[in-house]
Parts: sequence; structure tokens; C-alpha cells
Amino acid sequence: MKEIKAYIKGFKREAVTRALHEIEGLQGATFSNVLGFGRGKANSSGGSPDDEITGSSKHVKIEVVCDDALEADVVAAIHHAAYTGLRGDGRIFVSDVERDIRIQNEPS
Repeated sequence: MKEIKAYIKGFKREAVTRALHEIEGLQGATFSNVLGFGRGKANSSGGSPDDEITGSSKHVKIEVVCDDALEADVVAAIHHAAYTGLRGDGRIFVSDVERDIRIQNEPS
């Protein structure tokens, strides 16, 4: 299994959601509003005056855990839907998942 984390511009959330819904066999995704900074640091992409002080910008974090066979499709969907060609489009990270434990199952 793979865990895919992506940080994208907030206005691309809907496009990425639609793209992920089109992937056959994908079980779900989690979206969170986050603040952070990258190489641009103080060059925030708009927001409150506090953002300018901290150098942070608003992004959306996407988390997907999927079968290995879906990794390429998920990465391609996020990359294509989130792409604008401008600096700060975001990043995608892929990691291995060693175990998946469903909490609703009886503990052993």
C-alpha cells in the first residue's frame, strides 16, 4: 500500500476532488486546510496580515492511502488537476504503508 500526501493551492481543491472521484477502486481521500511555507517563505499567496508576518500561506493537504496499483493514477490525477504552472503549485509525496488496521474490527 502507498500513502500519498499532496499540498496544493486552495482554489484547486474542487478540481482535485473531481479527478480523484474518477479513479476506479479508490476508497477515499482526506482534505485539510493547512498553513505553511516553502522556498518562497515570505512571498505568501494572499490572506490575512498575520500570514505576511509569519511568511505562511494557505494550502490544502490531501492524504490518500491506496493499493500500490493505484499509485500512478492517484499521483497523475492530483498533479494534472492541481497544476497551474506557477511557483507554489505544491508538492506530492509518496510513502510505503506497512500496516492498515481498521479500528471498527475487534482488537486482538
